[in-house]
Amino acid sequence: MNNNLLKSGEFAKLARTTKRTIIWYGQKGILSPSKVNPESDYRLYEPSQIIDFQVIFLLGQLGFSLKEIKEYLAKNRSLKDLFKLKRPLVEKEVKKLQKALKDIDLYYRNLGKNGTLVNPIIKKVKPISIYYLEKKGPYAKIKNYGLELMSYFKKVPKNFLPLSIFKEVDYSPKNARMEIGIVKQNGLRLKRGAENIVKELALPYYKCLSYTHYGSGVLVSLLWQELGKYRQKYGYQWDDTLGFADLEFYRLTSLNKPMDEEDMIFELHLPIK
Repeated sequence: MNNNLLKSGEFAKLARTTKRTIIWYGQKGILSPSKVNPESDYRLYEPSQIIDFQVIFLLGQLGFSLKEIKEYLAKNRSLKDLFKLKRPLVEKEVKKLQKALKDIDLYYRNLGKNGTLVNPIIKKVKPISIYYLEKKGPYAKIKNYGLELMSYFKKVPKNFLPLSIFKEVDYSPKNARMEIGIVKQNGLRLKRGAENIVKELALPYYKCLSYTHYGSGVLVSLLWQELGKYRQKYGYQWDDTLGFADLEFYRLTSLNKPMDEEDMIFELHLPIK
C-alpha cells in the first residue's frame, strides 16, 4: 500500500501547489495525510486526495475560509459532499469569468475601432405606448421603482418589457428625473384604483444610437457616458424634440429561469436626429 502513497513534496507537485501549503492545510485540519511514517516522519497522501485539494482551492477562490471548510468537515461530512453542495456556485463563477473574458475582448475591440468602449448601431424605433411612474432619485433605485410599478398590476405577462426614460441629458446618478415604465401589451391590467397613480404615455417614432449590454448593470452608467462620447465624436446631433434625453429597455436572456442580474440585457437608446 505504501508504494501507492505520495510524499508531501510529490503530492504538492502533482497538485500544482507547494509543499508548505499542503503541510499548512494539514495543520489546519482540512487535508490530513493518509499516513505518517513513524520512522522518517514523512507525511504520506493518497493520490485521490489531490481531488480534495482542488476542492479546497476552488472554495477558497469563492471566498470560503479554511475555518468554514473545517467546520463543515467537523460535522462528519466529506469534501466530496461539500463540492456537490457548492458545485452550482462554482459553475456560476466559471460562467462569470468566461463572460468577463468575452467582455474584455469586446471592449478592447471597440476601443481599437472607435476609441470608446461601445460600438452602437443606428436603430429606428416605432411608436409604443407605456404605463409609467414619475420618479426622482438615484439610478441605484431603478429596480425598486420597477417593482413598485409592477405591484399596481393584477397580472404581469411573463414576457413583459420594462424600461426607464431619463428626462435630462446630464449624468445624474444620485438625483435623476425618470419615468419608470412598462410597454403596454395584452394581459397587462391595472388594479382597481391604480389608474390614479400609474400614468400612460405614447412614445413617438425616434431614431437612436443603440447599444446592448449583456450582464450585470454595474457598468451601465459608464456605458451611457461612452455612448455620449461616441455621439459627440462622430457628430451625431441629439434629438431634443422628444421630451426626454434617452432611455433603456430591460430583458432577461431566458424567461424560463429565476431572475439573475448576470442574465440581464440592457438596451441603451440615445435619440439622434
